[in-house]
Amino acid sequence: MSLPNYPAAPQLQQLLGERYVAAPERVERYEVLERGPRGHTGAVLLPQTEAEVQQILRLCNAQRTPLVISGGRTGLVEAQRPLGEPVLSLERLNRPLSLTLADGREFVWPAEAASGDAARDALLAWWTALGQPDAEGATVTVQTGLAVDALNDLLRPLNRMFPMEMGSSSAATVGACAANASAGSNAVCYGTSAHMTDTAWGFWGNGEPAGPCRSTPWTAPDPQRFAINSAQIDPAWGLIGSQGAFGIITRLRLRTYAIPAQREAALIPVADMVGAMRILDAARGRFGADVEEFEFISRSAMALVRALHGEAFRLPFAGDVDSPLFLLLQIKSADADADLAAALYEFLAGDLALPDEQIGYAPLAALKKIRHSITEASNARMRALGGGRLSFDTATPLAGFGEYLDAMRAELQRAAPDTELVAFGHAGVGGAHLHVLGSADRPVSAVGKTLTRLVIDVTLAHGGSFSAEHGIGSKWADEYLAHTPSEQLQTIKALKQAHDPHNILNPRSFGFDRLLAA
Repeated sequence: MSLPNYPAAPQLQQLLGERYVAAPERVERYEVLERGPRGHTGAVLLPQTEAEVQQILRLCNAQRTPLVISGGRTGLVEAQRPLGEPVLSLERLNRPLSLTLADGREFVWPAEAASGDAARDALLAWWTALGQPDAEGATVTVQTGLAVDALNDLLRPLNRMFPMEMGSSSAATVGACAANASAGSNAVCYGTSAHMTDTAWGFWGNGEPAGPCRSTPWTAPDPQRFAINSAQIDPAWGLIGSQGAFGIITRLRLRTYAIPAQREAALIPVADMVGAMRILDAARGRFGADVEEFEFISRSAMALVRALHGEAFRLPFAGDVDSPLFLLLQIKSADADADLAAALYEFLAGDLALPDEQIGYAPLAALKKIRHSITEASNARMRALGGGRLSFDTATPLAGFGEYLDAMRAELQRAAPDTELVAFGHAGVGGAHLHVLGSADRPVSAVGKTLTRLVIDVTLAHGGSFSAEHGIGSKWADEYLAHTPSEQLQTIKALKQAHDPHNILNPRSFGFDRLLAA
């Protein structure tokens, strides 16, 4: 097989052997993104040790061969789209390594029991032999490519969890989530995955060791400040939350959290987002830190979920309830004997004075199915209409989030009445996912630049960010360069020059290909 024309190709193939993959039928899946245009590559690199990752980086630096990094391949900002570069996939670094109790006792997974049922059973046997001590404060150290669901399968018998809740958790890896500071639907309670990460280790883009890099646990910020904003990197956190711009996470120590003894949730109709945020304030006043989720779903999003599931779908209300918006409020309790359902009903019927027919009770799994079906439903509607989709991931400080969403809906309706807006997201942290759908005779591509400009202008006018928690990647590089203060640009440029001076890692993310040339 002839090698692709990469300067470092011979050395990389010698290092990796069969894990240097160049066959077109095998590299194809690394060229197709979750969302966005297809890329192209001549090789995929599959290291299975941290030492191999470092060697790859050193070889690519020596030969000036840029790389595109691939984690769980669930990213939405085209950071993992290769334009000819080799793809460095971290999927083989997927082992749990150790679990440490707060008192220092440690379990180390043996190599022969490092995945699946064997890994879970080995941990459970160790914990049981200790007398099943309280695991409060336990941390777990894992390799970067372990999937979120796989990690939670290991922790569940100890009544612990890594609380990153999202629709792609079966594929999304803990390392990619920590690097991206991803926010799940329960970010209002636990923060982003960066906050859930205690320490990360890896390598800077120049191949030098990185870490220990440490973050701080989640505390709800002042309502006048951002809760989530991936357009702002915290240099003090190093690799954590830096979106792979300066280095690669290969190993993490993660905080674990108690699985609540109880959870209750309800769907609530609401007239506008300003009213929705008043409900959040009231819920926090009643339940404090036990508000575990506070999500919003627009009428159009709910209609698409109904269409997706057909006759089997029912809203959890006694009668027909139509509303511009719905809220998914979820609360938790550590007390198995508490009457949490009664407490939630008292809040909804008493504090909020909602009539029974507007309180949408249902099993928690049914409510979660509604929330996590929205993207699939939007995909189906996009295909049916045939006019494409513009997708945005925005945020504002909580204090202005309600006014912002109401203004955004009005502006899009005024400027593009022939499009469909599907809005949903993490209202508890001021995050919104906005899908603007076109039709076959009025595709969004014809007005894409105009609508993108409108969405960003409205977002910035309300003190918001055009990138809440999906990252910058190459998709938003132009906007990042255009709207980031020069002092901040100089800071990340200096970090890039210090840690990845040859722009080896994800060279187009954040517009580094242009920023470094300026």
